[in-house]
Amino acid sequence: MKKNIFLSIAFLIGMLLAAQVLVAQPASDKTAQRLLHINGKGEVLRGGTKLGYISKEDIVFNNQNQKLGFIKGGRVYDAEGNSLGKAKKGGQYYNNNGVFVLEVSGNNEKCRILDARGHTIGYVHRNYKLHACAVHCFFKEQKIEEDLAAILAGYMNIENALVNDDYKAAQQNAQELSSTALNETSVKNTLEQLSGSADISDQRKHFAALSKELYTVFKDIDLQGNTLYWNNCHMAMNGEGANWLSMNEKISNPYMGQKMPGCGSVQETLNK
Repeated sequence: MKKNIFLSIAFLIGMLLAAQVLVAQPASDKTAQRLLHINGKGEVLRGGTKLGYISKEDIVFNNQNQKLGFIKGGRVYDAEGNSLGKAKKGGQYYNNNGVFVLEVSGNNEKCRILDARGHTIGYVHRNYKLHACAVHCFFKEQKIEEDLAAILAGYMNIENALVNDDYKAAQQNAQELSSTALNETSVKNTLEQLSGSADISDQRKHFAALSKELYTVFKDIDLQGNTLYWNNCHMAMNGEGANWLSMNEKISNPYMGQKMPGCGSVQETLNK
């Protein structure tokens, strides 16, 4: 988990955790050490290591003091203000479609957080039952880091398709990128719009939005030795300008395509 992120969410925690912990309640001591725990101070821990905290204003932060999400008026939002679902004081959490995601069992210093199938996925102090859904913020970062290679490859495939003015390939590659961990974030909406369009000008607008979202994501996570370049073309979008990410310093412009593939310049280098 690294710096300023993030991207958005609309995901099911059961799916997110299925590959990580398929443990029946109650969890063993060994398993419990691997689960997230929100203590009475609002600190989010795993195995005694602090990952972040929940402020008095119901904002979820990581250890770098970057906002991951927040709760307001009983609704849960990601860092960008995109609605994720609804949280109740008793610890129940429902996504935007009204589907039950998790609940809290018990009323002590270590209440169990249960997924929709009754598996223990974490613990929370009784004073923070409303915030049990905060574990989503941390699972989101972890899941994206685990799926980083596929996300980078999928994004670059879309970029290359637009460089080559190939709207069909851009559609297909956007659909494939949707099968990664990004499908559990609000980026999913942008990918659906991109893959659903057969107009390359429209696709490029959605790609600009996708690039901004992923730039925020990649600024906040471990890039695992990868170096990314944040590029800009001031002529893109009819002179409004647009940015994109690349893994090569050589400019290949996805907005100008084959007309002006070399237009643009590197604005920032990401290599955390």
